[in-house]
Amino acid sequence: MPRPPTIPSLFAPDLAETVRYYTEVLGFTQSGSYRDDDVEIWAEVTLGDARLWFFSGALDAQPGPVLSGLVYVFVDDVDQVASRLQDKVGFEWGPETQDYGLRELGIRDLNGYYLVFAADEADAELT
Repeated sequence: MPRPPTIPSLFAPDLAETVRYYTEVLGFTQSGSYRDDDVEIWAEVTLGDARLWFFSGALDAQPGPVLSGLVYVFVDDVDQVASRLQDKVGFEWGPETQDYGLRELGIRDLNGYYLVFAADEADAELT
């Protein structure tokens, strides 16, 4: 599978728990891992064409998970994702259609990162 042009690589204090959350709760598939001295220190999860990388070794002077933005995961049906997740995670917003034409469902993962499941609405016009 060719790499997409951008892949977020996010710090995860508990890598095993993060992979479990993304696979068992959110429905991603673990598609890669790297071990050092029999300890998993990096993992990749995928959902459709979306890929996320997580690593367990903190960057120099990084106090914990920090991201001042949103990670978008494009899906075919946001409402279907919302239905599957409604009893598993809290929703920050949505599902709702934004003025800019995306149907979105926003959640915060176990590390505090904002994850947005999104789909293009056919009748929206972006300018």
